[in-house]
Amino acid sequence: KGKPKNVRGLLFKEQEAGYLVGYLAARQIVAKPFNGQTKLGAVGGQKIPPVDRFIAGYYAGAKKASAKVTVTHAYSQDFVDQAKCKEHALSQIADGAGAVFQVAGQCGLGVLSAAKEKGVFGIGVDADQGYLGAHVMTSATKKVDVAVYKSIEAAKRSGANFRTGFNAIFTVANGGVGYGKISARIAPALKTAVENIRKQIASGKIKGIPQAPPPVAG
Repeated sequence: KGKPKNVRGLLFKEQEAGYLVGYLAARQIVAKPFNGQTKLGAVGGQKIPPVDRFIAGYYAGAKKASAKVTVTHAYSQDFVDQAKCKEHALSQIADGAGAVFQVAGQCGLGVLSAAKEKGVFGIGVDADQGYLGAHVMTSATKKVDVAVYKSIEAAKRSGANFRTGFNAIFTVANGGVGYGKISARIAPALKTAVENIRKQIASGKIKGIPQAPPPVAG
């Protein structure tokens, strides 16, 4: 279909941010298993492409870190109701997940509160949710502010030549996605390790990160 001539789309490689937090979470759970287990969970709002890209990256990053780690995910079918997300997270934690990744907006705050309650790690999404406390291991960040700012900057610079009718893609390499503040409970060596992975994604050494997660088990 014809793309509108007066619009520039802003898209994000959420899978790159998911990969970073999945890698960190897997390294952490192998170093410090939860109830003797090395499991990770994720709760998505709905099965839509941006959510699935975050989750697919999470699986891939975890696998890169360690073959010992198993990952499961579920969908709350909701982006608002925190209770629905909390329920899914509690069930994953009861099943042995030592870290749970929320990919469900406001609903996902329930995932982080379940993590806090049960003494496991939560992982934030989109914005840096580290301010919620040390139970937030890190956040998979999607920097909409950076994308908008860079687009305005480009428009100002290019004037009438500002390119439209296409999607600008925001990635780790151009600072559009990444990870947020890392909890003080995470060892410095792991902070260094995840930063090295970020550099490998930025340089193109790590590429072809999947955009679709495995089917939901159960």
